[in-house]
Amino acid sequence: MVYAAIDEVDAQSADGALVEKAPDSPLLGSARGVDSLTFVNLVVAIEEQIQKTLNKCVVLVDEDSMILQEHPFRTIGTFADYIERVIAKHQSN
Repeated sequence: MVYAAIDEVDAQSADGALVEKAPDSPLLGSARGVDSLTFVNLVVAIEEQIQKTLNKCVVLVDEDSMILQEHPFRTIGTFADYIERVIAKHQSN
């Protein structure tokens, strides 16, 4: 779902700045990371993928995610791990 969302965001990129589909690709907190608009578009695209694929409505960026000691938005891999935790939490509810 994450890579499908990256494909969507990359297809919409007006400036040609693409998100690399690799676990260690930087997102936020790095000079090589993505800009804020690309990050927001990626989050929305992933939430839509989760809705389409799993029929679950989740919010990936909220107060809880922003106060985590190690924020989950450093790389594609850390974000994917966080997404798995969020989905598992919603499935147990």
